[in-house]
Amino acid sequence: MSYYPPDTKLPPLGALCLDYTDDIHRPPGDVIMSESYHFPVIQQQISGATLWKVVDPNEFDEEYFQSYVAACKTLQDKGCIGIITSCGFLAQIQTRLASQVDIPIATSSLLQVPSVLTILSPKKKIGVITFDPITLCETHFRGVGITEEMCKRLVITGCKPGGALHRIITDGDSYVAEELEQELVDLAVELVESNSDIGAFVLECTQMPPYARAIQAATGKPVYDGVTMVDWFYSGLQCRTVPPDGNREAGFRKRLRSEKEKKI
Repeated sequence: MSYYPPDTKLPPLGALCLDYTDDIHRPPGDVIMSESYHFPVIQQQISGATLWKVVDPNEFDEEYFQSYVAACKTLQDKGCIGIITSCGFLAQIQTRLASQVDIPIATSSLLQVPSVLTILSPKKKIGVITFDPITLCETHFRGVGITEEMCKRLVITGCKPGGALHRIITDGDSYVAEELEQELVDLAVELVESNSDIGAFVLECTQMPPYARAIQAATGKPVYDGVTMVDWFYSGLQCRTVPPDGNREAGFRKRLRSEKEKKI
């Protein structure tokens, strides 16, 4: 199989981080943690990027947006070959950032929605699990190229105020993995039970990937999240090494083709 050589120093990704990122427990599996990957991630905090200023249905004003552009340029100067973020709601500035930053950027797991819709039967829908189902809207979908027609095949659910994830993020409560896992599994199971045409899940929040396996085990559905997006993103930025061809000599043999193989 292809691989990243263990003895090679891989170039880093940069991560745009909200200004409370260092005050939230982020276990391995979280999108911006180096422990989630075979390559390093450099974090860059954005002053003023508070929770409800990021989780916002309205488009960012230009002055605030430029703080993200400046952070991207700082990460580029640090040697990052691409940029990710610490919140799926930053989908809204995907196109705006890409137009002003010299290196590739992938802001949100929602970037995967068009591809996942394509690989599913046209009769199937995607269950989107988000931090805030009230706020997630056209502003964010439009930012990553999700059209109105695609939105017809999305069924959105999300964490409720007072639930495990909101207590962690908004209230600073203890991070109890079992409670968060149960909340997310319950949301996924409820969505499948009420929507028999769910064919896959996309998890919006960067806190959710550690529980993707549990969601899949409970529902039997494919699950895509921030980590699957970043793995794909980086695999093009830094191509993997392939093993030597142990059967190389056999390739020298000329192969015969029959008449049916010839172009008419």
